[in-house]
Amino acid sequence: MTDAAGLVGPSFLQMLLGLYGFLLPLLLYVAWSSLALWDIGKRKDLGAGAVWGWALAIFALPILGAAAYLLAGNGQIPKPLKLATVGGGIAAYALVLALGSAIGGIS
Repeated sequence: MTDAAGLVGPSFLQMLLGLYGFLLPLLLYVAWSSLALWDIGKRKDLGAGAVWGWALAIFALPILGAAAYLLAGNGQIPKPLKLATVGGGIAAYALVLALGSAIGGIS
């Protein structure tokens, strides 16, 4: 018989950072894609081909397509807001991964 008293499970912080490390990319995809598609829908200067091209890029390349549109799409969203949205999302994810790695929760 093995004694299970020596086993230690993850701490609450490790579980929380693991959950954030798993769900944050999904949240970023939803937020960036929604913002990009909303901006595409409001633009009157894009032709039908450009709209379909950007929409295809957003859905075919899940995170990269939306980030590319927000950073290079010349939409109606102010540039500081686009940079804060994309840069802040990347910074938040990097922080979660760094903290998780530092405490041993995410490898």
